[in-house]
Amino acid sequence: MPLEPLNIPMLWGRIAIAVAALSHALFATFIVGTSVIGALVATIHYRSREARWGRLAHTLAFTLALTTGTISFMGVVLVISLNVFWPHFWSTLFRIMFWPFILEAGFFLGEAIFAYAWYYGWAWTLAPGIKRGLHLSFAWLAAGSSLIAMFMIDMVASYMLTPAPPELFWARLFNPTMIRLDVHRIFGNLVWAGFALAGISAIGLLRAKREEDRAHYQWAGRVFFAIGFGALLVMPFIGFLYMRQIRYTEPQVFFTLMLGNRSWLFDLVALLYGLLIVVGSFYIYKMVKSSQSRPASFDGYMPVALAAVILAAIVFALPYQIQNIPFAHLITDLKINPLGKMQPNKYFAASVLVFVGLVSWIYFLAAYRGMGTGEGRAEPIRPDRSAPRMLIGLAVLSILIYLVMGYSRETARATNGYLIYDMVRLSDEQQTYQGTALARKGR
Repeated sequence: MPLEPLNIPMLWGRIAIAVAALSHALFATFIVGTSVIGALVATIHYRSREARWGRLAHTLAFTLALTTGTISFMGVVLVISLNVFWPHFWSTLFRIMFWPFILEAGFFLGEAIFAYAWYYGWAWTLAPGIKRGLHLSFAWLAAGSSLIAMFMIDMVASYMLTPAPPELFWARLFNPTMIRLDVHRIFGNLVWAGFALAGISAIGLLRAKREEDRAHYQWAGRVFFAIGFGALLVMPFIGFLYMRQIRYTEPQVFFTLMLGNRSWLFDLVALLYGLLIVVGSFYIYKMVKSSQSRPASFDGYMPVALAAVILAAIVFALPYQIQNIPFAHLITDLKINPLGKMQPNKYFAASVLVFVGLVSWIYFLAAYRGMGTGEGRAEPIRPDRSAPRMLIGLAVLSILIYLVMGYSRETARATNGYLIYDMVRLSDEQQTYQGTALARKGR
């Protein structure tokens, strides 16, 4: 049955789906990362029986229960938006990727059931015998369900960029970039969730009135920071492998992202990544310096490390194709910046960021035992508010880099005129907005 045209510019449809998709994905990936972190924390609590780990696990269970309901609503909004603004694209994609969509919905339902069981069955953590172990299994089942649901959606997301012939069932599911995208998202979710939870803990620290609560939130912020920063160090390696596969599968997409009119988005990602390393390094310096048991070599190492990551972050963020930066022509007539070359300049800068960040992270972990993490021996919380503000800053930066990375990948298709690369074009959806006759005339 033909659809009545919307009689609005396609730009409004693009804005609507961008807002719906990015906001939905932001919460969905937070849930995946939080569920994995929550299962790990619950396991530590199960084995150690320490009250601080139990309190942290209960907070994560509540967070999952709260956000799962939110993401359900946002998922409905996304599907409605797809049906209204992009019916041809959505019907084609759903037909081709029917089973991944169905399995994703089923595993999301399982994730919600197990997350609610984990939270509302919290009394079982005090029960003797099998109930306590069964309660822990709820946390891991929620984490496993969320990872499998993400795996299904990554089949769909990767297919839109690097599709295989739709008649080949397994080839279209495990298309050329599917595994690399999934691994990239697993670590990216740990970065985003780790820093977001650290930022939430920092807000709790700033608002806490009791010394006991301040000590808990400070400790929780350190735990989540260690997870987020550690996963952050792996991202350049996975990102390199992902982009390398795109280069050989869809060269036009690679050119658009690295040298074309969307290359400024890659420079923005590089800037945000460098800022995450720099701010994280300052947080490590602040925390480890306050520890009486810090390694003797730390005081000499860290100032050099901070200078190195700042310089490397600047080089990593330098643009190469200056004319592709919006409004750059108003400032300069230069077309190329030789300092912004990927090889060797940015490769070297990224290596410095990762290597120096790794050494700083090891210092952070080495000083952890002496930083008031044990029961009953937490140091008095100083009135300094800069450290928790750094954690909040890291949370904001992680949101921004996630949105920019998602936006750059999706617009790489749209910039070249595709909704599904080499299969569904933007022009195929013209009749949704202008009607069949006008759409044909526009062609």
